[in-house]
Amino acid sequence: MNDMLPSINRAVPSDLVVVLLATFNGSRYLRAQLDSIATQSYPHWRIVVADDGSSDDTLAVVQGFSADYPGRVQILRDAPVGSPRDNFFRLLRAAGPAPYFAFCDQDDTWSPDKLDRLVGRCQQIEARNHGTPCLVYSDLAVVDAQLELVNPSFINHVRARPRDITHKTLLTENAIPGCAMLLNAPLADVVRVREFDTSKAIMHDWWIALLAATVGHISYVPGALVHYRQHSTNTLGSVKRSGLAFILSKLLRGNRSTVFQTYAQAAEFASAYGDLLDPPVREDINAYASLYNRHKLERVKVILKRRILKQTPGRRVYQLLRA
Repeated sequence: MNDMLPSINRAVPSDLVVVLLATFNGSRYLRAQLDSIATQSYPHWRIVVADDGSSDDTLAVVQGFSADYPGRVQILRDAPVGSPRDNFFRLLRAAGPAPYFAFCDQDDTWSPDKLDRLVGRCQQIEARNHGTPCLVYSDLAVVDAQLELVNPSFINHVRARPRDITHKTLLTENAIPGCAMLLNAPLADVVRVREFDTSKAIMHDWWIALLAATVGHISYVPGALVHYRQHSTNTLGSVKRSGLAFILSKLLRGNRSTVFQTYAQAAEFASAYGDLLDPPVREDINAYASLYNRHKLERVKVILKRRILKQTPGRRVYQLLRA
């Protein structure tokens, strides 16, 4: 990690966690999520909400919760941005200084000790590495619309291996959902002080996970601390990401442009943060970004030579076939 990281002056005395909540037509499940934040064992939280033009009662639900918890909720009044990715980036840039930030989906619920455990792990890392950008995250329990358990471990279900997540795996796929993340101020600052084209980021959580892997520290907290609700209107709700049936379906119906989006994302990432990266890391990212303009055989050779590969054998086969 390069030591020349930007910083933002701050004067926040507490261990405040700012919860960044992006909403859009989410009134059906939103109050349950808000109540799960209110009942956290960690008491030092406030919520910043950015609605993306809801036509239902979403804002009324937020306002009702705000009335119940005065001084705890801030609602951004900006114009809609049109995507969860851009809404979350907007939230992170608009939120004031704080020691910690947690992304929040409108339709999940949190375990009561989620913030306590994530902040505790982040503080352990900060005590050993003062000022280092830090991202900590947990597992998720996959549940249905009524919060009935579907799978106790999202990470096991998608066959992710937290210990093996590196900048190389994160160039190709993201196994760290935003709703399970907590990031500290130094990591948030690196995002906020650099300009980049958010349309080149596939999702906010993917971009930030890659950033944490390259300029900071990522740590996994075992245990499912989020109830990850699956329902008919999820924006990115699919958890079927492994197995032969998944690979075959992706080959038959998958959109190859998604692979090229990972190359474009790498190029934008290198442009935004290249000067902060250690040389070997920068070389990996530039090599992966160059695949956008290479022939297929060259792409496969670069991927194999640098071992910029997805985590599971099946997904690697798909990656090379779609390169």
